[in-house]
Amino acid sequence: MAVPLTGHAQNPPITDFLFLSCGIDTLDLGLFVSWDTTWNTTKEGLEDKKTAAQKTTGLLDKTDIGREFLHHPSGKAPNYRYQLHFPEYRIYIAISDKPGKTPNVYVTIKSETLWHVEFPTILELLELDLDSFGGTIERIQPSRVDLCADFRINPPPTLQFIQQHRVSRSTMIRPYLSGETLETFYSGSPTSPVQIRIYDKGKEIQKSNKQWFLPIWGVDTAEGVWRVEFQLRRTFLHQYRIKTIEDLWGKIGTIWEYLTAEWFSLRFPDNDKAERRTIHPWWLSVQECSERFGGMIEARRTYTTDTVEPIQKTLAHICGRLVSIAAQEGIKDRMKAILHLEELIYQRMDDEKFQSEYKKKAIKLGYRGELGGTDYEVF
Repeated sequence: MAVPLTGHAQNPPITDFLFLSCGIDTLDLGLFVSWDTTWNTTKEGLEDKKTAAQKTTGLLDKTDIGREFLHHPSGKAPNYRYQLHFPEYRIYIAISDKPGKTPNVYVTIKSETLWHVEFPTILELLELDLDSFGGTIERIQPSRVDLCADFRINPPPTLQFIQQHRVSRSTMIRPYLSGETLETFYSGSPTSPVQIRIYDKGKEIQKSNKQWFLPIWGVDTAEGVWRVEFQLRRTFLHQYRIKTIEDLWGKIGTIWEYLTAEWFSLRFPDNDKAERRTIHPWWLSVQECSERFGGMIEARRTYTTDTVEPIQKTLAHICGRLVSIAAQEGIKDRMKAILHLEELIYQRMDDEKFQSEYKKKAIKLGYRGELGGTDYEVF
């Protein structure tokens, strides 16, 4: 619930806050995959598709069970040469026919998939996709995890507020401001095992078009929503002896507790010793998310499509182009201009081109409530 902050000698600018959600927003997996005896032929096919995808937005293809995906010309440096882009995740594949001490397949699961689909279901689909190329998963190793908690905060945190209350294991900070307004605050090096980001999530989803967060948060507008997000790399996970997904699920609450109590916290400057300073009430609520993580691992939300707002933005862009074309053609009548635009579009894009571009766009947009196609529908 919203908690008013009063009665402290050094009252911060934040006057109330409301917990909205917490969860895993990024999950990268290192897979140890064994390929069957046709791997050399499969690899040649991947190489051909990689070459054909050069100078394109992605080469459309489908698996033997009808799963559509894109081949991209770029892989993932330094070890993964091939990239397969599915609606739910991206798969990066090395050229080796069997895993060594390091994974030979790397998977980045998309945010919208993580927020809406249970992990066992994601894993089942991943196994099917790799099987289409003759691959069998032997072991899964978490490589990167982003843990986050979202709050509606009023008024929003300022750089001065964070600087005055920050107690951190890292001395490196990178604030990003629009004028004097804080938009993102980083603590920790971009390449360090741990990095925290506190940022205006509401403004970010307006740019990224992730309107599906609104029903998850239970709000009508993203204004005033801020996120606390810890980015954890493999080195940190190794220190916590997280070798499997099961290890991650079992320790995720403990990890959040350490991150928000010892690695970074916001405390009142009321004691010379940082560890004895009074924890800020909002940050106490952030810390309490450690109890929520365990119970939310298998709790996923029913997908609700993007709201009408992004469509209106697209329409505004189309209307602008309509007026530009009408002015260039000297067409002053609105209906004539619309019909002329319709004719130009019809001439430029045939059914085959439309279907191809539609499928590409659907893959890039990611999960939209139907997992894996008609044969693997979840909701």
